[in-house]
Amino acid sequence: MSRKGTLFLLPAPIASFDDARWSLDSVALEIPNYALQLYSKLDYFIVESEKSALRLLSRFKDPKDLNRSCLVIFDEHSIEADVAKVLGPIEDGKDGGILSEAGLPCIADPGGRLVAYAHQRGIQVVPVSGPSSLMLALSASGLDAQRFIFLGYLPSESRTRISVLRRISNEFLRDGITRIFIETPYRNNALLRDCVANLPEDLMLCVASDLAGLSMRIWTKEIGFLIASGLPEIGKVPAVFIIGKQAEIHPRNTT
Repeated sequence: MSRKGTLFLLPAPIASFDDARWSLDSVALEIPNYALQLYSKLDYFIVESEKSALRLLSRFKDPKDLNRSCLVIFDEHSIEADVAKVLGPIEDGKDGGILSEAGLPCIADPGGRLVAYAHQRGIQVVPVSGPSSLMLALSASGLDAQRFIFLGYLPSESRTRISVLRRISNEFLRDGITRIFIETPYRNNALLRDCVANLPEDLMLCVASDLAGLSMRIWTKEIGFLIASGLPEIGKVPAVFIIGKQAEIHPRNTT
């Protein structure tokens, strides 16, 4: 039986770099050396956007190696028939990587379907450590991180989003589990308004925006405080929203 390749899950920077900050040093602050080595070594990449992938890889690959590299698109418009096609070279023995748009791949993006197929076909999957906006936001929120649920993107339509927020609130009141969700940058402020208008006043809300970027801001307030003091502008940057209760000291079970 011929050797199958390895599918590496490659992280990407989460900061909103502009051209002035997009340098080897600034990227290396977020991305571990092993991932940087794989950027340089691999020549088969599965990406959501060729433009952003080339922008990143061009910093770490020789131009000749970059020209010889194959970048295959797999995004939200891909269909089931694309899965086997995209992973075909890896199943035939070539090592390759899924390169996320930001942070770790396969979380709230279509790459998860590729990983599921890889497991079915006996392809080794190797996650490579790197920045995760969800974990960075949760660790900096001051909210209970003993148990949490990631809900992905909330609905874009306001009425449906409000209904979902009210359901999330009721579920939290029953189980006390912290909820994490994200939003498309241009809807950040609308989501914040809906949160404040529809969640209980004693519930805590954290918003972590532009993590690792120049305008990074992380704040955690009671909904009631936000009602009284007014809402800050988040802006059109990546943001993570978290609702829950303040973290407490949990005694270790010594029995």
